[in-house]
Parts: sequence; structure tokens; C-alpha cells
Amino acid sequence: MVVLYQSQTYPINPPNASPVLTLAEFWEVMQVKCRKPELFVAPISACEVLEETDKFMKRTVTFREGMGPPGGKVVEDMDIRAPWKVDFRNLDTGAFINNTISQGKDETDLYLTFYFEWPYPKIEEGSEEAKKTSDQLWEQARKTVQHTIDVAREMKGKGELKH
Repeated sequence: MVVLYQSQTYPINPPNASPVLTLAEFWEVMQVKCRKPELFVAPISACEVLEETDKFMKRTVTFREGMGPPGGKVVEDMDIRAPWKVDFRNLDTGAFINNTISQGKDETDLYLTFYFEWPYPKIEEGSEEAKKTSDQLWEQARKTVQHTIDVAREMKGKGELKH
């Protein structure tokens, strides 16, 4: 058994980014991501929110054919700490994902970090398969963080954000 760890951080507003996103706007995007992950995460095709409070959400996520865990569906508990982070706990596989927004020197100097823990019970730690899988997950994680920022900027450009 191996647990693969990944962490990726990208600037939300790199130099020359337009439109610039505020913390309130990006948090609104994170709320959309909780309810409609398929807009942000390529392997996900659908989501149903089962339970929701200000600080917690339970949802069922459906994956596209051939992607995601066996069975194609998982239940996730999400701990929500506005406006900075969301923790996703996959109740079926034991995977853990954290999405954190951080602020640098000023109000638009924002960063998005995704942290992942993916358990693989059938892969041996230190094996070639573990390395190959880790490399694939790193690339998937990188794309997902950048895509989330790109979707946020697109939503603002289309006037879809309230803040």
C-alpha cells in the first residue's frame, strides 16, 4: 500500500492577469466548485449535494467513464472555512484534498494551493508503478489548480460573480 502526496501552488493574479480577482470573488468561485465540481475537475461529470450548512457539505460525485475510483461514484464530506479553505474527505477511498487560498503582500496578491493525499492499496511503496502513478497525479493536480484559476477569471469576465 502507498499513499501518494502532492501539493501545488499557483498565483491567482500573476502579473498582467486580467481581470484581477479579489478574495471575495475567488471564495465565491470556491463555493461554486463545491456544488459544481465538474466545471473545474475534468474527471468529474456530475455532483449531487446531499447535506449543507455554512461550514459543512456532503456530496456524491460521479466520475466520467474510466476515470476516478472503481464504481465511478464517491461520497465526500467537505469542511468549509470561509474565505480561506475547503477540506474534501472521500468517504469511499480515504483520499483527502485541501484547497487553500492564501494572501501575500496586498489584497489581490492571492495564491491557490491544492494538497492531495491519495491512498493506493494495490500499489507497493517505492515501486515503479508508484512513481509512474505519482507523476501522473502531479500533472493532473497541476492542471486542476491552473484550470480552477482560469475558470474563475472566465466567470468574472462573463459577469457571473456577484462580489
